[in-house]
Amino acid sequence: MKKRKVFYIHKLTPYFMILPAVIVLILIAIYPMVFSFWVSLHRWYLGRPHLFPFIGLENYYTLIFKDSVFRRAFLNTLVLVGVCIPVEFALGTMLAVLLNRDDIKGKKIFRVCLIMPVVITPVVAGVLWKFQFHPFYGIINYFISLVGGKGIQWLADPRFALPSIMIVDIWQWTPFMFLVLYAGLLSLSKEPFEAAKIDGASEWQLLKHLTIPLLIPIIVVVLLIRTMDIIKVFDTVYVLTRGGPGDATEVLTLYNFRVGLNYFYMGRAATISWIIAIFVILLAQLFFRILGTEFYKKRT
Repeated sequence: MKKRKVFYIHKLTPYFMILPAVIVLILIAIYPMVFSFWVSLHRWYLGRPHLFPFIGLENYYTLIFKDSVFRRAFLNTLVLVGVCIPVEFALGTMLAVLLNRDDIKGKKIFRVCLIMPVVITPVVAGVLWKFQFHPFYGIINYFISLVGGKGIQWLADPRFALPSIMIVDIWQWTPFMFLVLYAGLLSLSKEPFEAAKIDGASEWQLLKHLTIPLLIPIIVVVLLIRTMDIIKVFDTVYVLTRGGPGDATEVLTLYNFRVGLNYFYMGRAATISWIIAIFVILLAQLFFRILGTEFYKKRT
């Protein structure tokens, strides 16, 4: 009996070793996620915490079909993803390919200068750019006035407020794209490129048929990280416009913050969080389906 008990204890030892990590994971990740979904199925207002009626999917229906501010926030977030991600990827790729050339001098200086915006926190970047966008004292309107143009109300005009957010995001996060793609380029073997050059391949052909296909796994990862990050954008928007003027720059995370911590509708705030999570999962699946399929086609 003693030998059998020792055998069973020895067999269960690996499970006991990982048990603390499993408990921590349940407490800080799985339980809050399940609880937030449960809250999203209820009408919970912090002003009346004792009233907690179950309403099923009513919060989801109200947000999607009846809440115009939520729809505007979702559209603005979608526009940010659709504009900023392709621009950052294109600029980051061009910079990475350019600095990967052997005939470029001063690479270290260029790399340091390009990485600097990433080091700045989004709040500080927002404050800095708020001064640049100032209608009277900002340097952007100053240069416009030098060529005889009229100053623009960058953050107060609904036509220019969201493009201003895009400018700041592209300025700050294009270096991140560059850094990851540049590291990927440095890890590639030079033999295929040298063979292709001997065969007479042009720079564009090298980029299209060698560089991009070989970087597909890294491209998938960096695009996914940046997409998740821009969907969760909050700091920059809050500092620059706080969602204004009107709801011109309202985004999902800012509206979620407003609903939950300003209006105290916790059930609806949990619903917005789950809609954001579902949105991210769908975009991730789209990236993997498109780019992953292309990668496997190239491999086969």
